[in-house]
Amino acid sequence: MAKNISGHFVEHLSSWRRMAAVAWSPPDDPTIYGTIDLDMTDALEFLREESERTGEHLTVTHLVTKAMADTLAEHPECNCIIRRGRIFERDDIDISVLVAVPPEEADREQEADLSGALVKNADRRSIAEIAREIREGARKVRKHEDPLLDRTKKLFDRVPPVVMGPLLRLVARLQYDFNLDLSAAGIPNDPFGSAIVTSVGVLGITEAFPPLLTFTRVPAVLAVGAVEDKPGVRDGELVVVPAMRIAATFDHRVIDGFQGGKLAKTFKSIIQDPAAHFGT
Repeated sequence: MAKNISGHFVEHLSSWRRMAAVAWSPPDDPTIYGTIDLDMTDALEFLREESERTGEHLTVTHLVTKAMADTLAEHPECNCIIRRGRIFERDDIDISVLVAVPPEEADREQEADLSGALVKNADRRSIAEIAREIREGARKVRKHEDPLLDRTKKLFDRVPPVVMGPLLRLVARLQYDFNLDLSAAGIPNDPFGSAIVTSVGVLGITEAFPPLLTFTRVPAVLAVGAVEDKPGVRDGELVVVPAMRIAATFDHRVIDGFQGGKLAKTFKSIIQDPAAHFGT
């Protein structure tokens, strides 16, 4: 029989892409998108000074993570998930930062994987503490020193694709709709928290709109773009400024345009004048 599309199934996929292939139905999600353009002049100077003061290498991703946590702390009505058709406000603000996990040296055909370093209570942490938490979380993932995460990955790696989609949805339903602790079964509790931050700037990308990860129930995903010199206006003069674009994807059931506007205003004020916000 003639084929509709000529091609082949891809082998050696990362566990992330295997899950992604079955996690979503055809697009019908209540997704909204937005961008913020930021003058990073003061932010870069703040990060340089704080790096010298703390001895920690601080990046715009660390600043964005902290700014998102503090923004949610100021607007707790957006720190929510949907639980059985009702909005459920979280007590804590945990931010997940996606990190790339390179393949093992022995398996060069395997793709790099994605995993999340979860910063718990990020609104109560300093930027330096957040940087250390992300670095340590990424190190544990890369060195396979997180037993629960490794056990979860091995569990999902053994699951055939036809089963993985329903399994992910079942796990999400048990964890988030019925609030069950599944750690005894090798599945970490709430591994992605209140929001997800991913840096596409490290790939040289200035703007990207990340998808909502439906099985995580996270209502906000932020993509941090590359910092580039762009024209801007300062004191009525046309000047070149270091600029960065943040692209955000929201679950419209949790965050509508009005709430998104409030989040954007607070977030932008923190990023563009961090010294004033953090009192340094």
